[in-house]
Amino acid sequence: MSTGSDEIFLIDSATIRRMPNRSMREGLLGKTLEDALQFLMEQYPQLIPGKQISPSSDDPPRFILLRREMPIGSWSLDHLYVDQRGVLTLVETKLAQNPESRREVIGQIMEYATNAFEAWGEGKVRATAADYYRSQGKSLDETLVNEFSSESFDVDLFWQQVEENLLRKRIRLIIAGDQLRPEVRRMIEFINSEMQNVEILGLELGCYGESDSSVVIVPRIIGQSVVSAERRSSPSDATVWGNDKIKTGIEDISNEAIKDRFCELYDLATSIKKYKPSKGKSLAFQILGKNGIRIFNIFGDGGGYIVLRDDYHAGGAVARDRFAQSLKEIGILDTNCDPAAVTDGKYFSRKISELSAVEFAKFKALIQDYCRS
Repeated sequence: MSTGSDEIFLIDSATIRRMPNRSMREGLLGKTLEDALQFLMEQYPQLIPGKQISPSSDDPPRFILLRREMPIGSWSLDHLYVDQRGVLTLVETKLAQNPESRREVIGQIMEYATNAFEAWGEGKVRATAADYYRSQGKSLDETLVNEFSSESFDVDLFWQQVEENLLRKRIRLIIAGDQLRPEVRRMIEFINSEMQNVEILGLELGCYGESDSSVVIVPRIIGQSVVSAERRSSPSDATVWGNDKIKTGIEDISNEAIKDRFCELYDLATSIKKYKPSKGKSLAFQILGKNGIRIFNIFGDGGGYIVLRDDYHAGGAVARDRFAQSLKEIGILDTNCDPAAVTDGKYFSRKISELSAVEFAKFKALIQDYCRS
């Protein structure tokens, strides 16, 4: 059989018997196929063919399901995945026979993406996914380590990369189904060719087999091109900002005020031995607290991120609350922020270049006092 795809998956009869509709053949011919496809997408994240998404990559995307029915505003997304580079992948499943499989599904998934940038940042996506895994008696972080295992894999750095991708609006959208309508295919191809950070693709899942036997699934990506794939998959996606790299990156900061203050914070972090490299596309580094756990991320664009989880702070919630109050007085943290209600952390309310000389001096003094052992 000629499928035009390098990825072919054989789904055995035991799995078919566990499917919600009990019969793949009935699913193919009836209204229960959408349940069947959603079940398969949940059980087999590898049905998303990474090699077709990034055909020229030596390490194409590999996917882990973070949650099925992921809450977003007043809606829920069918499936949320993440790849090894911390890029969130939103998947919505629609049948060709479903009226919503026409142009409306494009608007629906774009609306999900628009809300995702606000709804899932600052640790919320990690917390929601972790709750989902706990409900199934599993550990999210252990799953990430096992599936994305490598000598350099660091769970906290990985979630930092997820946060950075959300901040920079780098996500992937996939419309999956048994067949995509021609008008949807054309819209996907056009939008994907024009967008810089957001990738939108179609995924057709061809199903072949009898109701009581194994079924062959043939996935095919729609809307990708070598040009658009390479534009979003540069080697800088995985940059580790060690001392040599960070010094080179500093020279590329065009805003002199940001450059000077970024350098001062970098020098301070290294002098008190609380500097740690960040990993991501954009220039950044971490500042560790007294217990050696990340407290700040400082970004090359002048922004930053403050970790407010009490278990990250030496002294627990009491010390964290005093720390947060000091940041509010300096103008780094919003005055109405309740640190106890924050899932992970908050972005700086102002860039470091926007602080007065007095405020920036206080910020440096706070870092030195709060972070140095």
